[in-house]
Amino acid sequence: MKELHTRTIWGVLFVTVLTGSIMLGSLTFAILFLTLSAYVLHEFYSLCRAAGFSPQIYPGLILGQLIFILSFLLAKHTISFEPYVFLLLLIYIIPVYEIFRKKEHPLANIALTIFGNIYITIPFSLLNFLVFSETNGLVTYNYQLLISLFVFVWASDSGAYIFGVRFGHRRIIERISPKKSWEGLLGGAFTAIIAAWLLTLIFTQYRFEFMAVVAIIVVITGTLGDLVESMIKRSIGVKDSGKFMPGHGGLLDRFDSILLASPVIYFVFRFLL
Repeated sequence: MKELHTRTIWGVLFVTVLTGSIMLGSLTFAILFLTLSAYVLHEFYSLCRAAGFSPQIYPGLILGQLIFILSFLLAKHTISFEPYVFLLLLIYIIPVYEIFRKKEHPLANIALTIFGNIYITIPFSLLNFLVFSETNGLVTYNYQLLISLFVFVWASDSGAYIFGVRFGHRRIIERISPKKSWEGLLGGAFTAIIAAWLLTLIFTQYRFEFMAVVAIIVVITGTLGDLVESMIKRSIGVKDSGKFMPGHGGLLDRFDSILLASPVIYFVFRFLL
């Protein structure tokens, strides 16, 4: 009971800080997610170290922060696309720097350093393009789609847990996640669609059909993101990515669904809608 109480308190605090920072404005959003992306990336590198590898933690973190900051400025139309060329040059510094480190597994260290930014920093950075939009040459900050993205993840997780415990028999990939079931996935999709309908009553600029499609995409990609992180942790032999939140594990555990959902939602929002 005490563990449930602790988990509930930290969960409410997490949701409050996250949604509050997003809704306050673009500056608080940028500061929060810049910090979150760095912390989640550091957790990933720590997992790599636990597996016996030596990723370049600080060069990787610096690269990640630059990617996020430039993405924020680009989404806000403060800069043009050209500064991203410098990121390509920084990527090539990583294999050169590995020469002087004298660590085992140099190829794996280079690959994991770069992959960490692909896996974590880029999805976080793409969130910038969901909160900024241009209309008639005027760039505005709109948090509604991003808030909806997180609501769908939370609704899906809750529904998957409730339906999975009650009806779950057919496992999706048991060797990776023994508790995830197809029944839970369908239950998560159901609760996410209900959340989509409720959100259209609040965010009236979006039609239910659009929100329902986004919800289904989030359920599918979020489940895959959860499975990917479970695969990584299982290969290392750890239960949680860290101990940031009592009762919840690390921040990577809290954002694993977003890591695959964010790029897909960005693609759909940018090119198909």
